[in-house]
Amino acid sequence: MTVDDRRSDDAPPDEEAVEAAIEEAGENGFNAYVVAREAIEAQFREEQRMAEEADMSLRAPLHEIFTSIQGEALFAGMQQIFIRFCGCDLGCPWCDTLDARVEPPAEVWCQARPGVRGFTIPDPAAVEDVLGVVKRILKHDREHAIHSISLTGGEPLMHPEYVSALAATLRPLELPIMLETNGQRPDDLQKVLGMIDWVAADYKLDSSMGRPMDDAARREFLRLAQYKRVFVKIVLTDQATEEELEEVYAQIAAVDPACPVFLQPVTATAGARPPGGLELIRFRAIAMKRLRDVRVMPQIHKVLGLK
Repeated sequence: MTVDDRRSDDAPPDEEAVEAAIEEAGENGFNAYVVAREAIEAQFREEQRMAEEADMSLRAPLHEIFTSIQGEALFAGMQQIFIRFCGCDLGCPWCDTLDARVEPPAEVWCQARPGVRGFTIPDPAAVEDVLGVVKRILKHDREHAIHSISLTGGEPLMHPEYVSALAATLRPLELPIMLETNGQRPDDLQKVLGMIDWVAADYKLDSSMGRPMDDAARREFLRLAQYKRVFVKIVLTDQATEEELEEVYAQIAAVDPACPVFLQPVTATAGARPPGGLELIRFRAIAMKRLRDVRVMPQIHKVLGLK
């Protein structure tokens, strides 16, 4: 199967599947099936139209494009294509991608598959060039090991028009598209929601950032993200308190108590230290009073020695 042959679960079903559905469901079930199929096909056509109309000449500062194992939260252990943006509007003390926070380089580092020599494309990167790199990566993915595409940073939502155009051109590849973001830019999220599948909202605590976060923006962001599939990651340092966590848990539960929440102990750096194991157990127990799906998970790619 080639890259162009990849199909998502939302692709229009074949005729054998239709006939099986008719036989199994009966008239009422079939009517519902037809309505659902028409909706899926309409969405499929709309995505194709948007891909064709996307401005391929748009440019944004990128740091790197490569494929590796996702080491955080819901898709931990899955192989993804990472498209890392430059620039960040927060600047976390524990940031493990400091290079992506500085001025963009003249070229974007790219790697077609793990362990091989990289190559570059001009930066700021045109949508068309990034699509070419992703297709080159997929060409080497003969085992179809790649699960999805991650738009990460930095902060991708500093470039919402570019994110929307890029995601539109990536959709015909029929891999889920995940947006990793700090969850503080609801207006910009609204501009890209139609083109992505998953939102990974990275909540920052006041104690670890050394300044107050915008709770109103965060609540609105999570409300909007409900139109897609969303999960929340909370990085925990040894400065985290039960009181601030209870407030964050309440904010999430007010929008969706079933939203998956990942408590990620910070990987130790010069600027931050993780909580102890007993504290992590207590922080999760507090969360379970309000939320249904809460997991403690460190960065596993660091353990594996991967990017």
